[in-house]
Amino acid sequence: MWARPDLLAELKGLGLLRSPALERSFLHVRQESFLPDAFGTLAYADMPLPVHVSPSPPTMPSARCLIAALDLLEPFSDLRVLIAGCRGGYPGALLAEIVGPDRVVVVETDEERRTRASRRLQAAGFEAVRVLPALPPETFDRILVLDATPPRQLVPLLADPAFLIARGRGVHDLAFVKLVRQGGETVQMTFTEAPSDVMAGSARSGDIGPVDFGRLFAVEDLLAHAWEGRVTGHYDQHFRDIVDETFAQGPLDPSAFDQAEEPCKDAARRAFQAAYILQSAGELERAADAYERSIRLEATAEAHTFHGWALSFMGRYDAAIEECKRAIEVDPSFGNPYNDIGAYLIELERLDEAIPWLERAISAPRYCCYFYAHTNLARVYLQKGLREKARRALRQALDVNPEYEPAQELLRRIERESGYFG
Repeated sequence: MWARPDLLAELKGLGLLRSPALERSFLHVRQESFLPDAFGTLAYADMPLPVHVSPSPPTMPSARCLIAALDLLEPFSDLRVLIAGCRGGYPGALLAEIVGPDRVVVVETDEERRTRASRRLQAAGFEAVRVLPALPPETFDRILVLDATPPRQLVPLLADPAFLIARGRGVHDLAFVKLVRQGGETVQMTFTEAPSDVMAGSARSGDIGPVDFGRLFAVEDLLAHAWEGRVTGHYDQHFRDIVDETFAQGPLDPSAFDQAEEPCKDAARRAFQAAYILQSAGELERAADAYERSIRLEATAEAHTFHGWALSFMGRYDAAIEECKRAIEVDPSFGNPYNDIGAYLIELERLDEAIPWLERAISAPRYCCYFYAHTNLARVYLQKGLREKARRALRQALDVNPEYEPAQELLRRIERESGYFG
């Protein structure tokens, strides 16, 4: 699980954290101070994070989105800064560390969010930051928009010269917008990727070139919706359905616990959904970290198993097997980790070791996909030259799921090709 130095290295590797002043601020301000005590284990996860305990909590931006915005804001000492939207107070603290607490004003119209952010800023030593319910009659050198306030509505609050950074509005404008006021004129600039002088690749992800803000925001919104419990389109519903299916009749089935009484279980479920979104987006290191956060909040066989799955995509099969064994320790009735261990042993060409694990998957009481284990057994038998056993295993797979195409294809090939060994 990432600690602050790990997240710092990731942000620098992506080319998003370029300013020494911003780096010092990131290292000095404790993110834990701006999260609910129950969710302290989420600190330094690179995803949107809930700022209070609630069935539909507001979130602070992921570290990569927030640092990208602050980098574009170009903060330095003694600038006057306005932030529209408190987002838990953490963005205000980061800027206050650079420009000075008495130079930062945060505007938040929601009284509960405003009160909470103000208390956290005070507790963290930033009591001079003003947290207001409405826009003040002042001008500022920089404005950062983190809420739904239309950016052009804030232009009159810009000094001359000065500028504003905001996110583009709508699904077709996934970019950062910069409104510059100079000489009485306002000019708009749009950033679709990190500044062009940044060509660093991420040491973790292997990405080369500047970060694509459109892709960043597309993933960011899915993650925020997972934490906030929102469904705004097909993809949100798809990922929610996956989580519902995975935890059905398990410890994090919503019917198995009270969200209000057991917030860590609810957060573990949401962290799992965030992890699956990241895994689907190919963000494997972030996904693995998010699965670990889910486990820290509430250890489940499901999260351990999916964590192992993410590790396997990185070629870390031995680590994936160990994670599946932890899943079995948590819940021996859950079938997925038995099958997955078998699949990883097949990849490692340890065929005889794979067989008993796959057989245990088939006999597990709670497993939605027995046909996977039957098909994997068939793969083992084919590689061992046991065509009749493979044929029987595939027919058993198709008895469970007649539409499972990999089993259909293997069976067709066995029937068609005499002497086929996989």
